[in-house]
Amino acid sequence: MSCNELAERGSLVTLMKMKSCVAPAPALLVAALAASAGPAPPAIGERVDALVGEQVAPTAPGCAVGVARGGEVLHARGYGLANLDHGVAITPDTVFDVGSVTKQFTAASIVLLSLDGALALGDDVRTHLPELPDYGATITIDHLLHHTSGVRDYLNLMALAGREFYAPISHLDIVELMARQRALNHAPDERYTYSNTGYMLLATIVERVSGRSFSTFARERIFDPLGMTASFLYEDAEQVVPHRATGYAPGAGGRFRMVHNFSFATAGDGQLYTTVGDLLRWSRAFAADEVDGPEFTAAMLTPGALADGETVGYGAGLSLGEHRGLSTNGHGGSTWGFRAQLVRFPDHELAVAVLCNREDASPGRLANHIADLYLADHLEPAAEPGVSRGRRLGRRNELAAVSTPVAPGDYEGTFYSEELDARYHVALDDGALRVRIERWLPLDLMRTGADRFAGIDFPAWTGPRRVELEFQRNPRGTVTGFALSAGQARDIEFVRLPDRAP
Repeated sequence: MSCNELAERGSLVTLMKMKSCVAPAPALLVAALAASAGPAPPAIGERVDALVGEQVAPTAPGCAVGVARGGEVLHARGYGLANLDHGVAITPDTVFDVGSVTKQFTAASIVLLSLDGALALGDDVRTHLPELPDYGATITIDHLLHHTSGVRDYLNLMALAGREFYAPISHLDIVELMARQRALNHAPDERYTYSNTGYMLLATIVERVSGRSFSTFARERIFDPLGMTASFLYEDAEQVVPHRATGYAPGAGGRFRMVHNFSFATAGDGQLYTTVGDLLRWSRAFAADEVDGPEFTAAMLTPGALADGETVGYGAGLSLGEHRGLSTNGHGGSTWGFRAQLVRFPDHELAVAVLCNREDASPGRLANHIADLYLADHLEPAAEPGVSRGRRLGRRNELAAVSTPVAPGDYEGTFYSEELDARYHVALDDGALRVRIERWLPLDLMRTGADRFAGIDFPAWTGPRRVELEFQRNPRGTVTGFALSAGQARDIEFVRLPDRAP
C-alpha cells in the first residue's frame, strides 16, 4: 500500500510504522494529533465576542471594542445597533460621543501650549480669564488640570438654576456663570474634587491663548498629525456626522428611548466624537512619546499634589490607577446616552477602548475583563466578590429626619440667588415644606436640624441627588435667606425677597 493510500485512510499507527513515509509523516501527525485532542480552546477574540455578547443583544444599542498592543490591533469589532430607527449595526468605524474621555485631549492641548511657551501650568487662571472672581487664593491652570481648584461644577449650577440641560450653552456662558460665584467648594490644593467646570475653563484658555477655536486647535495639533481622521470636537450642532451612533437609555417595557443631546455642542469636559480605531492610534502615539516628545508624556502622567504633599490619582486629564497589580492610565466617559472607557496598561503596551451608545452599559468593567483575557499571565488574583479595596462611603441620600413641626410663614416665601440668577419658591403644604426651583416640579423637604432641610430626587437629575438648605435669620429671628448645597456646588447664597403688596 502506498503512502498516499495510507494517508487517505488516515491510519496514524500505520503511518508511524512505515519507514518509507518519513517525509509526509510530520504534517499528517500534526493533523492527526490535533484531531485526537478534541476541539481547540477558543481564541481570545472569540472569548471577547462571548464576553460582550453576554451584555449586548444584536437588536439593541451596544458597544464597539478595540484592543491593541503596541502598533498592532488585536481586536476591533462592533456589537449591537448604532441606530434603532434604521437598524444600523455598530462597526469599528462607528463614531461615538465619548464624554469625559475628552478630558485627556483638553489637557493635551494645554500641555502643548505650555511646551510652546504660550502659557505656564503655574499661571493664575485669572491671567487668561480675568472675569473670574478673586477668591483670596490663587487658582492655577495646574489646579484645573488635576481637579484640585475647588471651583463649583457648572452642570450642578445649571440644574440648580432650573436650566434645561438640552439648551445650548457656550464657553462664554460658562465663564459668565462662574464669574457670579462668590465662593469655592474648598480652597485650592485642599482636596481632589472632580470638576467639569475646570475643563470647560481650560478649553476657553486654549481658545484665548491660541487665537483659534478649541476644535480647530485640537484638529491641527493632535488629530491630523496622528491620523485620527474620524475624530473631532463637537462644536456645531448642525454638523452632519457620518457613521454617528445615537445615544439611548433603558425605557419602559424593556424598550430603549433616545436621549442623545444633539444641541449640546460645547467641548472641553466632553464632546469628543471618535472611534475605537482613533483612540487606539492616540494610545500608541502617546505610549511611544510621539505626540510631542517625552516631556509631553511626562507632564500628562504627573499626578496632582495637595498642599499637604499627598498626591492624587489623576494626571492631566488621565486617571492613574491599577488593575490586579498592573498600573493603568486612561479615562471613562458618561454623557447623554453614551458610556465610554479608554484604559492603557503601559508596562505591557496594551490599550483597550470600549465605546457604548447606551446608558446602562459598564464599559470600565468590560474593558478590564477584556484586558484580563490578554494579560492573564501577569495578573494578581481578582478580589473576592463583595470585597472592595476602596473606602466605603455612607449612603449620602439617606435622610435623618427631625420631627420638629414647621411653623406657617416661617420659611415660606420667594428667595433669589444672584450666583444662579434663579428664584426658589418655598411653601408649606399640609404641614410639609416644599421648594419649587424655577420650572421644576416642587421638591419635598425634610427637616434635618435647626433651620436645616434636605430633599432627595431633585427633578432635574435622572437619579437620586440630595439638596440641602440651611436657612439664615436676622437678630430678630426672621428668616432672611438660605445657603444651598448640592453635589459639587456648595453654600450658594439665596436672599429672601420682600413679599409683594396685595
